[in-house]
Amino acid sequence: MKTPELINFLKEVPVSGREASVLEKVYAFVVRDFRTWWTYKLWVSIDILGTLMFVVSYYFISKIVTTTSLEAAGYGTDYLTFAVIGVAFQQYVFSSVSTLSESIRGEQWDGTMETILSSKTGFRTFLLGESVFRFIMGSYFLVTALLVGEAIGVKITTNLGSILSAAVMTILLITSHMIVGILSAALILKVKEGDPIVWSFSWLTQLFSGVLYPLNLLPSQISWIGAIFPLTYSLDGIRRCLTVEATIFSPMVAEDIVKLAIFIVVSLPIALKAFKAAYDSTRIDGSLGQY
Repeated sequence: MKTPELINFLKEVPVSGREASVLEKVYAFVVRDFRTWWTYKLWVSIDILGTLMFVVSYYFISKIVTTTSLEAAGYGTDYLTFAVIGVAFQQYVFSSVSTLSESIRGEQWDGTMETILSSKTGFRTFLLGESVFRFIMGSYFLVTALLVGEAIGVKITTNLGSILSAAVMTILLITSHMIVGILSAALILKVKEGDPIVWSFSWLTQLFSGVLYPLNLLPSQISWIGAIFPLTYSLDGIRRCLTVEATIFSPMVAEDIVKLAIFIVVSLPIALKAFKAAYDSTRIDGSLGQY
């Protein structure tokens, strides 16, 4: 075979038809992740059991904790309601954030990272696709935890305006914590093992974001640390909506929304640039698919 004929033979055959849209690609990611998750039935059962156990454990803790500090903080609820809302939403964002970096590691281990990112699928679509299924499953377990909690005494408002406001706060919660996940994923692309961002996020927010106790119980010398984390404002707004029927127009909830919006506007471009820098760097040095 002559050289020109060989070149023509090896040329990429053009694919007919339109390119898949971003939504179609994200849907494909979700279907793939669901099939993978559903394959491990024992792990699914453990996830469900874990959700039930954490709600029950805080039911017993609520029997020995007073509500005085909660009333002083302006929540006007019992400790069981306070703790279940706090832990449910904290676990929701932690599992969703951590699984983004874990999915990056999975793609590297399976050898599919280079295949996906070498296609016409941009890194923003890739990040969105890798995140959506985790947030869907996180939402499922979040709702389950709240329903189980309500069955054993958690008091959540039925006011439609407050519930819709809590949904708005949850969207801001998701958006702000996807940023943390993107930063974590950028680090994983470079270092491959270890995830100090998610580890630090989990422990520090549990201590300083009002997950298990009101922030007014902390000494003033360290209570300011909670102002760094978006979970602090998300939890405060969600709790006020679900327990004292506040809405997004209530002054304290509106203040939480403004702070979350500022965090998102400032941090999202930084996180995307960090991921793109890590992505470009690993492509240049040939380590994109290494594990």
